[in-house]
Amino acid sequence: MNAEEAADRAVLALDQDGRVISWNQAAERILRIGPSTPRGRSWLSLFAQPGPAGSSHALRAAMSSGSHEMHGWRLRMDGSRFWASVTLKPVLDQGSGALGFVAVVRDVTEEKRRADELSGALEISRALLEGRPPGMVLQLVAGRGRALVEGDCALVRTPAPAGDVLVLRATAWRDPVDAQVAAPAREVPRCGSITGWVFDTGRPWLVSGRAKGRRAASRYGHPVRPAASPALYVPLNAGSRTLGTLVVRNWRSRRRFRRQDLDVLQLLADQAAVALHRATVHRERERLAVARERERLGRELHDGAIQSLYAVTLGLAGAIARTADNGLQEQLGGVAGRIDTVIQGLRAHIHQLRRDLSPAPPDETG
Repeated sequence: MNAEEAADRAVLALDQDGRVISWNQAAERILRIGPSTPRGRSWLSLFAQPGPAGSSHALRAAMSSGSHEMHGWRLRMDGSRFWASVTLKPVLDQGSGALGFVAVVRDVTEEKRRADELSGALEISRALLEGRPPGMVLQLVAGRGRALVEGDCALVRTPAPAGDVLVLRATAWRDPVDAQVAAPAREVPRCGSITGWVFDTGRPWLVSGRAKGRRAASRYGHPVRPAASPALYVPLNAGSRTLGTLVVRNWRSRRRFRRQDLDVLQLLADQAAVALHRATVHRERERLAVARERERLGRELHDGAIQSLYAVTLGLAGAIARTADNGLQEQLGGVAGRIDTVIQGLRAHIHQLRRDLSPAPPDETG
């Protein structure tokens, strides 16, 4: 391991029972441990992996295969979270012959976030390509957003047709029971709410979770009151157009979000919004193409078939007037009646075709 790699890795020297003997300087920075931290404690306790059973299993696995790797969210000594990549290897002291272990811990949180962000964007794009309804796609956005920053819940809102409120379109919960406990409002006003400010300005907002007793005026003049729980508010920006908002809250855990959480959530929201907007534009183009084709067919039926049939009925009416044969008159009158029925049917069909020329109703992306 070269000097650059050593600076990026927490290295813990362990005895045969997994108790910490020493660590390198990088461990103090990565795991937030200090020189005064007592030795002799379980190595996993330095980043909140509970219980001796987990340590024993890892030590046995390292002994049997020569190396053991673990990946997952862990807590540093100061309580902050990080995605850890841990490699455990057995070593033999050349002098004493005693067996021990070396644990190498890396903080790969940003790599994990980028991978999750890309995976989420690809899943959302795939859902749109498969033609899933906008509501299902927004549900996917909420689920991916919540998981990306490990929030307690995520809410997606888009504007109502009138535009004065933002309507709840999708939710995602860490614990499904919380949906009944939290019961978020179906609508929030655009004026005077953080959600509305984020939608109107197209800018994100991070709420620390510190309760404040007075209203604070935003730089854009909208009065907002920070929520009691830590939260991230990001707009669903598709270029210059904002489709809605994505909100992730830690209303139960109360864990505070970082600026990096806001940035990564905004990237996912932007990618999802662009994909949603493109899919909406594509659906509208297809609708217009179908409408134009229906209009063309309607004109051809009216100008071609109906006019020709109408000319035939005029000819039959003239023939009926010129003949004195009552039987022939009755026969020609029956033919004229059947032709008139066909004309009425064609007109009804043309009306049905042209109904699709009216503007499509707004979808759930606003």
